[in-house]
Amino acid sequence: MHSFDYEKLKVFQIMVQAKDQGSPSLSSNATVHVFILDLNDNAPAVIYPSSAGLGSLSLQRMPRTAKAAHLVTKVTAVDADSGHNAWISYKVAEATDASLFTVNQYTGEVRTKRAVVEQDDSSQRLLIEIRDDGDPVQSATVTVSILMEDGLHEPILDIRHKAAESSGKTGRLALYLILSLASVSVLSLVTFLILAVKCVKSSRGSCCVRHSDCDDYKNPNRNLQIQLNTDGPIKYVEVLGGDMMSQSQSFRSCMSPMSEYSDFTLIKPSSTSDFKEVISVLDASLPDSTWTFESQQVRT
Repeated sequence: MHSFDYEKLKVFQIMVQAKDQGSPSLSSNATVHVFILDLNDNAPAVIYPSSAGLGSLSLQRMPRTAKAAHLVTKVTAVDADSGHNAWISYKVAEATDASLFTVNQYTGEVRTKRAVVEQDDSSQRLLIEIRDDGDPVQSATVTVSILMEDGLHEPILDIRHKAAESSGKTGRLALYLILSLASVSVLSLVTFLILAVKCVKSSRGSCCVRHSDCDDYKNPNRNLQIQLNTDGPIKYVEVLGGDMMSQSQSFRSCMSPMSEYSDFTLIKPSSTSDFKEVISVLDASLPDSTWTFESQQVRT
């Protein structure tokens, strides 16, 4: 037999067997779960400030210009028990000037009750009692030494407290800045895409124009028309075709010398190789100074 400590062992199991004396002997097994209840056997342990002496952790400094509700320090303690036994509270047991300082019952924050005046002693001492909520009650004490100095900046705890308060505003400002940058980026991207589309459309139009000009330059003989303004029976010759070097089909147009109508045209297909022959025929058919209508009738 020995005692159990809740902080070390909270639950364990026992195997129980029940057996009769009959023949044959019959038995059955059962598992028993044992839960250990907590007793208030631990006193609160002070974490901050240390009560080992007037070292850097136990000596607190504050300015003499401090106003009411000025945060001096914060006492922190924990209890190893559980449940209600671990609930702790703080109170000022002794003080050099009980009207100057107070401690929060639940948070352990030590603050000034009023503004510091010149008549207040520069060195203050507080004895703070920490109690749990168990039965019987367990308690612990810690001594806080406070030194008030002229022209001293606010303690580090106050600075951290204010920094934590201002961090929310800084976070919102950063969020607004990120949203503004994102909006500007999206607007810039949309503008760039619009300009790119316009440039692409403009470049395609100019390319088509240049391509058309280039085609006209490479094929100068397309839709070529040769008109002969003479008084003879041949009025004009129209040559349609492509490149002079190609063998694509073209047309040769001429008028019959004996036609009574000036708009009657004979069109027959020919190749571009016959172009020189057409020119030769035209040259031979042109009237000169000795040409007469009678000579033309005799010749026919």
